[in-house]
Amino acid sequence: MTNPTVGDVIGGRKTIIEAFPILPSALVNKIITKGATYGELPNALRYQMSLALSKDTSGFPINPVTYPWAQLNNHKITLSFTPATAEDEAALQALLPEGEITDISQLPSSIPAYLINVIPELKLDGQTIQQGSPMSLGEDLSLVFQVKTPLETQAPYTYSLPSGSYLSIAVIGQNVSSNKLATLQTQITNTQTILETNDPTQIAALTREELLGDLFYAGNLGYFAQYNALSHIAAISQRHSHNLAIGYGSYGYEPNVDYFFGIPRAITAGGAAMNVRLSNFITTHNNDQEQKKQLTMQVGILSSALEHAVPEQMFTIDPNNPADAVSAVKALQKATQAGQRIYHITQSNMATALPNINHHPDTVAEITEALQVGKEVITHTDSISVPGWSGAGYIIIDPLTGNGSYKISGGGNGGFLDYIFDNGISFSIVAMILSVLGASTAFSFFSLIAVIVSIFTIALVAMATHLAIMESGCPSSFASAYAMIEVGALFMGLFAWQFVLFAGFFSILA
Repeated sequence: MTNPTVGDVIGGRKTIIEAFPILPSALVNKIITKGATYGELPNALRYQMSLALSKDTSGFPINPVTYPWAQLNNHKITLSFTPATAEDEAALQALLPEGEITDISQLPSSIPAYLINVIPELKLDGQTIQQGSPMSLGEDLSLVFQVKTPLETQAPYTYSLPSGSYLSIAVIGQNVSSNKLATLQTQITNTQTILETNDPTQIAALTREELLGDLFYAGNLGYFAQYNALSHIAAISQRHSHNLAIGYGSYGYEPNVDYFFGIPRAITAGGAAMNVRLSNFITTHNNDQEQKKQLTMQVGILSSALEHAVPEQMFTIDPNNPADAVSAVKALQKATQAGQRIYHITQSNMATALPNINHHPDTVAEITEALQVGKEVITHTDSISVPGWSGAGYIIIDPLTGNGSYKISGGGNGGFLDYIFDNGISFSIVAMILSVLGASTAFSFFSLIAVIVSIFTIALVAMATHLAIMESGCPSSFASAYAMIEVGALFMGLFAWQFVLFAGFFSILA
C-alpha cells in the first residue's frame, strides 16, 4: 500500500455526505430497526435518589421516598424535627422565659431529652414528603441516601445524627443553578427586611424553613459552586478536565447530646456540621494515569478544605478574628502547627506507624481495616481541638486512583464549626431552640436572628456573579482569572493559601 492511512490498515468509518438541491420530504436513510418510544423517560433509564429516615439490619433504607434526580437537583430539601404531641410542644414552650427575650442568656442552655419525643420530617421546597416514627430528643437517627442509575443501584450510604438537628440536604447534578442562587438571595433579603421591620405580626409569620432552611441551603449551594469553580481552574491550568457528575450530602445544625448510661439525657448547643459525597469525571490530555491520580487527589483535598472554609465564610464577621472550623485537611494543618508528626501509613509500615497514633479506638479500627485491604492513610498522632470539637482528621486513599475519603473522627466525611459571634450572640443556642421549637418563638428574639441572617447576602452575590460570568461564554482564561480574584476576595484569606499548601504537601507525599 502506498502512503496508507490508519483507516486503510485497520479499517475505519466515515460520513457519506449527500448534497440535495431541495430538502427531502422524508428520511433518505433506510430504517433498519426502531427502538421503544416513550412519552417520557421511564424510571429504569433515569438517575434517581432515594431518601429514608431509617434502615434495616443490612443497611438498606426502610420506606424510602424516591425521586428522579432532576426533581431534586439544586432544590431545597430539609430534615427537621417537630414535637410528637401537643404535650411535647407544651413541655418545650415551658422552657422559654415569659415576656420578650432580648439577651441570649435568657434562653435555656440545655433541653431535657428524656421528657420529649419528636418526629423527623423530610421536606422538599417546604412541602413534607416523608415522616418518621416518634423518637426521643437526642436519639440517633439514620438518614439513608441511595443513588440509582440506569446501570446500577449503588450501595446505600447512612449518615447518623441526633434528633433535634436541622439539616439542609444537597442533591446536585453537575452544576449549581445561578437562577436558584439569585432566587435564594432575594428570599434571604426579604427575610432580613421583615426582621428589620420590628413588626411582630410579620415576624411571627416567618417559618423555620425561612430562617434555618434558607441559611443552610445557601451554604450547600455555595459549597458546590466554589468546588466546581476551583476544580475547573485546577484542571485547566494543567491542561486536564474536571466535571462534577453528582454530589449529595448535608449541611446544618447538630446539637450535642449528654448521655446517662447510653440514654440521651439532654441536648445542648452544638454547631454546624457539613457532610458531602462526590463523584467526578476527570480526564487528562494525554491519558496519563499518574497525572489523573494527582488531579484526583488535588480536587479531593479541595473538597475537604471547603467543608471547613464554607462555614468559616458564612459565620465570620470580623476577618481579623475569623471563625474556626475543622475538616480533615484543617485537622492535619492544626496538627502540623502544633508540632505533631504526620504519618503516611501503608501496609508496609503500618506495624511501626500505628502504635504512634493516639486516636479514638473506633477511628484506629477504621484506619486499620482500610490498610488491610490495600488503602493508604494520612493522619496525625494526637487529637486537635477547635471550639466545641476535639478529635482527629484522617484521609483514606486508594493508591491506584487517588480517590479518597476525607474524614474527621466520629465517622463524618466533612467539617464542623461551633459558632459564637464577637458580639456575644451564640447562634448555637438560637439554632437549638429553633430546631426543636420551630419558628413560633422567632418574634421573641428576632433581634438576635437579624444579626445572623444579614451575614449571607454578600456571599450569595459573589457566588451568583461568578456563575453568571462562567455561563456567559467569555474566554476561559478571563473566566478563570476572574474566578481566582473573586474567590480570593470571598475567602478573606481564610482558605486559598491552605489549599495551595496542602495540594503541594500531598503531591510530595504521593
